[in-house]
Amino acid sequence: MKLLVLDENYPHIENLMGDVFVHVRVKEYAKHHTVKVVSFFKEPSVLEYEGISIEFFNDTEALLNAILHFNPDKILIHFYQSWMLQMIIKKVDVPVLIWVHGYEALGWYRRLFNYSWYSPVLLRYIKTNTIQQFHFRKLVKFSNANNKVGFVFVSKWMRSITEQDTFSAIKNAAIIANPIDTDLFAFKPKDASYRKKILLLRSFSSNKYANDIAAGAISLLSAKPFFKELEFTIMGKGPLFDKVTAPLRKFGNVKLDEKMVRQKDIPALHAKFGIFLCPTRQDAQGVSMCEAMSSGLVPLTSNNTAIPEFVQQGTSGFLTKDAKEIAAAIETLYYNPGLFTNMSHKAAAAIRRTCSLDVIVKTELSLIEKT
Repeated sequence: MKLLVLDENYPHIENLMGDVFVHVRVKEYAKHHTVKVVSFFKEPSVLEYEGISIEFFNDTEALLNAILHFNPDKILIHFYQSWMLQMIIKKVDVPVLIWVHGYEALGWYRRLFNYSWYSPVLLRYIKTNTIQQFHFRKLVKFSNANNKVGFVFVSKWMRSITEQDTFSAIKNAAIIANPIDTDLFAFKPKDASYRKKILLLRSFSSNKYANDIAAGAISLLSAKPFFKELEFTIMGKGPLFDKVTAPLRKFGNVKLDEKMVRQKDIPALHAKFGIFLCPTRQDAQGVSMCEAMSSGLVPLTSNNTAIPEFVQQGTSGFLTKDAKEIAAAIETLYYNPGLFTNMSHKAAAAIRRTCSLDVIVKTELSLIEKT
């Protein structure tokens, strides 16, 4: 088949932190079908990234003409935008699958952690989001009426919340997690000493990542007699980095590294650590968490949103509610080395059962082919 993939933030050499989870699956699709990636709105150009050709357009008319010229059998959309219904979906007579990742479907009230009350920014966001929700309901109504459009949700939570926030019952939907390249993130057995080596590798661009809660846990642990035996590395980039990490600069066993890491370089980083610190205020899956689990790191995360679908409390990780519980989990692993090694194995095994690239791509290709 000829598959057209539409994604505004597709990764390439100048956008390494783009939607890597889309690129991972596209590389696999290309082994079986002809794939064209279209991105927008940038100056028209054609790039190649790891064997995948990406074509950019700066207006919808040129983008539509490129799609019609390619004449795809199916259109696959990541991060739907409201203009796509009139400008693409209704004008190209082929089935469409839309992956729903979060921002495009969630109501504004689920993102209040990013805003101050009564701020002009919040008021603008509420207006924009309300319009966005209106258009997403129109898309769902269109899908339910003619079966031309199907949806893929990366978790049960994501589907449930989308239906709640759009006041819709979605008829054509599947639940398929984002794939994890378990060959790239290969499991390497970790001895008990790795329970003292703790990594936080996250974006600092939003409060949703809850890096402040992780920092609070480290501060609480500083009062413990074993604290100096622990080694923390905090790595990431974003406007919140300095503010969140400021209280930790006084600790000699906390390394702060303000940078992002290319996906292909992350496994080497995983190999140096045993615990992955990744609390969250909201996540449709937690891809970086799943990658760390695949490498054998034990995740210390949050008991909310979709996270419990991927982490089993006390077995493949710790589901916590605050900094105090994260600190307690680290203390538990410190005093129970056998528990750490057991959980490391189970974390890696859990991801291979549920999210491995082979499992997910096989499921997605089956859905694409029969849509």
